[in-house]
Amino acid sequence: MTTQRRRSRAQSQRETAERAGDTARGKRVLLVGASGVIGGALADELKRRGYWVRGMTRTPASVTADVDEVYVGDLLDPKTFPNALRQVDVVISSAGAPPRFLGMREGRYSFRAIDDQGNRALLNAAQEAKVRRFAYVSPFGGRYVGMNEYIRAHESFATALKTSRMDYLVVRATPVFPAFDPLLRSARKGRARVIGDGSAQVNPVHPVDLAGAFIDTLEAGDEREVDIGGPEVLTRREIAELALEAWEREPKVRSLPVPFAMVWARLSQLRGGHNKMVSAALTAFAVTDLVAPEHGTRLLADYFAERVAELRADA
Repeated sequence: MTTQRRRSRAQSQRETAERAGDTARGKRVLLVGASGVIGGALADELKRRGYWVRGMTRTPASVTADVDEVYVGDLLDPKTFPNALRQVDVVISSAGAPPRFLGMREGRYSFRAIDDQGNRALLNAAQEAKVRRFAYVSPFGGRYVGMNEYIRAHESFATALKTSRMDYLVVRATPVFPAFDPLLRSARKGRARVIGDGSAQVNPVHPVDLAGAFIDTLEAGDEREVDIGGPEVLTRREIAELALEAWEREPKVRSLPVPFAMVWARLSQLRGGHNKMVSAALTAFAVTDLVAPEHGTRLLADYFAERVAELRADA
């Protein structure tokens, strides 16, 4: 039995090596952040187009995409980079500190530490390994919402990437649909709230549509920086109403005055510096128009309907 398991493992390793060797030059990818929402969509799209994909993540059990190889690595641990970068042509980083509240013990995973410094360390390692290209996913809106820490960290690394010797691509995307899952969960209880009057416009994008537009741009190779949004422009209030309607609740939305939201953001620092930055970013985004060039066909209302069906099935 032991011998059989060893043969099976050796055969799997040979098949992985053969797939990597047979993949056309330029189509071997290290995808950093493969366990995330955007990373998973990118992995699926890359595989669909014939790329060989090594997914790097801190939590391998969270990788749901069918990548060729899962590699356990950490942007805060540069010692994990050399093996991750072995025999790859392109690095795609969708990794970053989570834009949500964290416990006090997770403060080391800050936007500055991961989105900026961690990606800089990976970029340096990629240059040393003579990787050909480096593509990066960043939030859209830095030119509009101002330099809060969330935006500052992303734009700082984007600047480092643009001034490097690397052939690069920076994709700035509006919020992906799953970013509104917390709103949808609140709507299940008949509660939905917007900051301010809810008139700020945004065109969120489905992760699949984002991934398709991202890889299209990567393959075309004629642009270095692109902005990507979804096909439908909505106000924040309209998004809250869609969430309530998905649960067949009365579309009654409450408003949180901006000054109260700003006070809440300052109080969030009592739960850690990262949480203060998250509150500040969420407030800034909620009151700013964030409309990027439109891509894709998937609509937020359809996504909400699918998520409600899933949540009801799991109940």
